[in-house]
Amino acid sequence: MYWIGEDNVAGEPGKVLYVILPTIGCYRYRIGKACYMCSYPAQSPRNTSQEKILNYFLEALSKIKGREGRFAVRIFTSGSFFDSAEVRRETRRRIFEEIAKLENVYEVVVETRSEIIKKEWVEELAEIVKGKWFEVALGLETANDDIAEVSINKGNTFEQFVRASEIIHDAGARVKTYLLLKPIFLSERDAIEDAKYSIERAEPYTDTFSINITNIQRGTLYELIWEKGEYRPPWLWSVVEVLKWAKKRFPRKRFLSDPVGAGSTRGPHNGCGNDRTFDRAIRKFSATQDLKHLEDLPTDCLEKWRYIVNEGILDWQLVKAKTSQYSDF
Repeated sequence: MYWIGEDNVAGEPGKVLYVILPTIGCYRYRIGKACYMCSYPAQSPRNTSQEKILNYFLEALSKIKGREGRFAVRIFTSGSFFDSAEVRRETRRRIFEEIAKLENVYEVVVETRSEIIKKEWVEELAEIVKGKWFEVALGLETANDDIAEVSINKGNTFEQFVRASEIIHDAGARVKTYLLLKPIFLSERDAIEDAKYSIERAEPYTDTFSINITNIQRGTLYELIWEKGEYRPPWLWSVVEVLKWAKKRFPRKRFLSDPVGAGSTRGPHNGCGNDRTFDRAIRKFSATQDLKHLEDLPTDCLEKWRYIVNEGILDWQLVKAKTSQYSDF
């Protein structure tokens, strides 16, 4: 799958070619230890080849060849780009050689788990696209190892993230850090505090933060808990709170967020008719890094959200509290 969208490209608004390569997906999923919220590897093909992967990428890249504008190419594999079981070293080099030919591509991003990284692998790709903004994205999710284990089943630690980020920087690339806003078993307040804590701990090792907002994917533990009424995806107000705090706290860092599924019960939502406005505002901020897009938002449900956050209660407790004036959200 590939598509073109708008976002921040190497520090300025631009367009992004998103490409999901048809690899066999994350090794943790293949050995039965997938992250609890993730169903992406389940959609990966069981049978593929390096030739198919390369040809698919070339097909996607052809959509921006010769086009005017400022482009980024962000490559996903539903796993790790540096896992040779998914993308072999020669295929990685071929992909980057094709990107290097395009003058309209200013930014290149690939992703990997923290434990699957070697300096020489990153170094050779950084040399191929020298002069472009090259980032390697790491799925930290949270800087709290207990949350990573109990709520996510991540399978690696903050210490491993630090080691991987140091390798990436030493190899001449930048680091993008994925954080998950509101893993299961956290209240809305705990989720906000965990995001802020994780940003502060990861900031010395990070060039770009991607605040990934929990949405309910099919066939996951998160879906099972959500179906029982014991989990609610984050409020969009919480996303705005984290982004505003983060950009003010670390103005030189890039903060991106794509509110997938915003406004639906499976995705982040306020649930009071203003979700589209929040969705657009978050995307505008992401593209421009201008906090003005997060100001003067409609205040419907603001007091309800504040009540939930200030009381620190779990959302399903609120839903079941029939006597509460806030139980109808």
